[in-house]
Amino acid sequence: MGALLDAAVAHYGADLTVSDPFSGGGTVTFEAAKRGLKTYAQDLYPWPARGLAAALGSCETADLRAAADRVLAALAPHRAAYRTHAGAELSHVLRVRVSKCLHCTRDVHEYPHRLVSLTSRSLQDTGAFFGCRSCGQLTRLNRNIKSFSCDGCQTLWNVDADASGCPHCLHEDSLQPQSWRAVLVQELVVLKGQLRAILRLVSEGDPVVFDNSMTLHEALAIEIPPGKETKRLLDNGFARWGDLYSRRQTQVLVDGLRTVAALDCPSAIKDRLAFSLLGAAEMPAFLSRWDRFSLKPFEGMANHRYTQTTFVVECNLLSPVGRGTIPRRLEAATQALRWFIDSRQRPPKVETTVSGRRGRKKTDWDVLVTTGSSVKQALQTGSVSVVVTDPPYFDDVQYGELARLFHVWLRIYDPSVTVDESAEAVPNSTRGVSTADYEATIAACLAESRRTLKANGRLILTFHNKKVAAWRALAGAIATAGLRVIALAAVLAENQGDHCKRSVNAMLHDLVIECMPATTSRPPKLSLEFTPKSCAEKNLAAMGLALADCVAACDAINIGAKYRTHLERLGIRKRHIE
Repeated sequence: MGALLDAAVAHYGADLTVSDPFSGGGTVTFEAAKRGLKTYAQDLYPWPARGLAAALGSCETADLRAAADRVLAALAPHRAAYRTHAGAELSHVLRVRVSKCLHCTRDVHEYPHRLVSLTSRSLQDTGAFFGCRSCGQLTRLNRNIKSFSCDGCQTLWNVDADASGCPHCLHEDSLQPQSWRAVLVQELVVLKGQLRAILRLVSEGDPVVFDNSMTLHEALAIEIPPGKETKRLLDNGFARWGDLYSRRQTQVLVDGLRTVAALDCPSAIKDRLAFSLLGAAEMPAFLSRWDRFSLKPFEGMANHRYTQTTFVVECNLLSPVGRGTIPRRLEAATQALRWFIDSRQRPPKVETTVSGRRGRKKTDWDVLVTTGSSVKQALQTGSVSVVVTDPPYFDDVQYGELARLFHVWLRIYDPSVTVDESAEAVPNSTRGVSTADYEATIAACLAESRRTLKANGRLILTFHNKKVAAWRALAGAIATAGLRVIALAAVLAENQGDHCKRSVNAMLHDLVIECMPATTSRPPKLSLEFTPKSCAEKNLAAMGLALADCVAACDAINIGAKYRTHLERLGIRKRHIE
C-alpha cells in the first residue's frame, strides 16, 4: 500500500487526497497519514471505524502510559484468580473438550491430534505431550515417536492415525459435548533473570475451575444470533456470548472498560486504552486455539473464522507475558503512538462523521473517518486523486457476523453504539443476500468513489478469490460503476507460514487492479505490470486479463471461459480458480 501511495505522489504530487471506502483496520489510511497525505477512510461498521479513529487520535505518549498504568493498577487484584496454592501465577490454562458417546455412553476426550503440544520451544528439548482420547491422560515422551502407550489406561495409540470418533465403540459422529477438562497450564517462573512461561501438567491446587460469566453484564447474556459464521459457535454448544469466556476473563474486561470510561483524561487517551482492552476480547477461553509447535494461543477469529476446536486455551489477560494479554497490548499501543508521532512532522487533524449526514461536507481535516455504507461518502465531487482499497472478498469473510463479538463489548464501553448489517456487501444465505446483491452494492460503492475522483484520478483495487463467481461479480460491479481496467499487477500478500495458512491450499497473492473512469478519452492500453512466473501468479494474471476483457465489454457472463483461455496462453493447465 505504501508503494502504491508513493507512486501516486510521484504522479500527482504530495498535495493530493487519498480515499479508502472499504477501510477496515486502516492499512491504507495509516500509510497515507504517515506520509502526511490528506486521507479519507470509511467502513460500514463502528468497530473498525472507531478503532481507526482512536489509533490516529493525537495525545502524548507519557500521558497514555500514565493512564495505562492506572488501568493496570486498578485491575491488578484480578491476577489473584490465577494464583496457585504455592503462590505462582498461571499465564494460560489449556483444556480439552470431554464429550459423551451417544452409543456406548462413555466419555471421550476430543484431542484433535495425538501430539497435543511440545513441551517447550527450545530446540534442545525433544519432549512433547501426547493425549489419550480414552481416559484423557497426557503422556510426556519424545516428540519424534510414532506410537505410544497411555500412562493412564495403557491404551496403545498411533500418533499419525485419524483423531475422530469414539475410541471405545468406534462409532463416528456420535459425540455430544459435555464439559471441558484442564490438562495443561503455563506457569510464570523466573529463569536467568527473565520471566518465562513454563508448560506443565495440571497439578492439585492449580486454579483451573471456571465459572459462568454471563451474569457479570447483560450484554453477555444476549443470545448468539444465527448466521453463516455464527453457526459454527451454535453448533459447538455456545448459546450466548458469555459462554465463550471464563468468569475471570470477563471480570477483567468489564472492570477494565468501566475503569477506562471513568478516567479523567482526554477522549483520545481513553479510546486508545478502550480499544486495547477490546482487542483482548478476541482471546475467549473456549475459542482460542493453541499452536502446539510454537506454544502460543491464537485469537478466536484467526483467519476470519470463528474457531471450531476441541482443544482451547484460556489466557490470563493480565499476565505480563503471553500473546495478546492486556499489559502487552497497552505497551504496543504506546509504541504505536510513538511510531506514528515520529513518522510525521505534526499530529494529523482527525475528524469523524456518519455517512449520509446532511449539511455542508467537512473539508478542514487531515484524516476524515466515516462510519456507514460507502454508497454515500462524505466527500466533494472530483476531490480525490487516488482511491486505494480492497472490497469485501465475496463470501470468504462474514465481516458483520465476526464483528458481532466486538460490538457486544464495544457497547459495554459505549452503550450508544448502533450496528446495521443490512447494508453489508457480502453474500449471506441467512440474511438473504445473494451474489447479485453483492455485485449491486459493490457497484454502488465504486460508482460513488468514481464521483469523488478527479478527471485524471485512479481507483486501485486489491482482490483475490478462488471462486469464478466472485470475479464475475467484481467485473460486473466495475463495469456498472463506469470504470475501465488499465493495469494489473500481482503481489504476495499472505504469509504461507502463518498458523492458518500452513499446509492448506490457500491463495497467497493479491491481484492489484488499476482503474480509471470509462468516460476518459483515449484510455491507455491495458498494461500487465508484472511478469507472471509461478503457477499462482499466472492464474491471477489470467483472471485479471479476463476481468479486464469483461469490464471493457460490459459483459461478465463469460469470465470463466476467458480465464481458461488466458491461462492456456500462459501455458498453465492447473486452475486455482473454479
